[in-house]
Amino acid sequence: MSRVTVEAQTARDRIELALRLAAPYIAVAIFWVVFHNAWLAILAYHAQILWWARSRLPKLAPPRPTPWALFVPASVLAAPLLYVLLPYATNGDLAPWLARNGLTGASLGAMVFYYGIVHPVLEQTHWAPLRDTTPLAHAAFAGYHMLVLYTLLPVPWLAACFVVLVTASWMWQRMQRASNSLLLPIASHIAADLGMVVVAWLLT
Repeated sequence: MSRVTVEAQTARDRIELALRLAAPYIAVAIFWVVFHNAWLAILAYHAQILWWARSRLPKLAPPRPTPWALFVPASVLAAPLLYVLLPYATNGDLAPWLARNGLTGASLGAMVFYYGIVHPVLEQTHWAPLRDTTPLAHAAFAGYHMLVLYTLLPVPWLAACFVVLVTASWMWQRMQRASNSLLLPIASHIAADLGMVVVAWLLT
């Protein structure tokens, strides 16, 4: 392979990596920030995930035993913690904020299932290879959530969320490597996201 060919391939790889990291930002910026439509935002994000994952499906073999598996039941604690803290963090603005983004009634009820079950599977499929490609993936994963939450939470709470999400991303990478499977990170992600979205639904 010639030097020019190698350089061209490297440039393509860098562009692809940047686009994969930017996938949620593109979807959220257009459909959440501009059009205030939560469903279009998450579906646009997931469409990009499926596009990029078509040739790199995750390893879903049974996980080998590892102490990191303890973080799966620990992830359930996100729900009661959020139930206590969210009213203070949002000053009671959660329901209007959800409504502004199209999440009321049946739409919110459907999102409980979709965000709590489907979204974690697809998101782990997307971010697992990115975490192994570059450590920037941890910050990129956490960062797009700030684009979602910046109209709801004050800066100190956004900073706390960013740290928690970077830590979660790092832990999921450790879980995957230790267990040689993506099943534990998926289970942990479902436990956290399903609990949090149910709490948001209960608080509206």
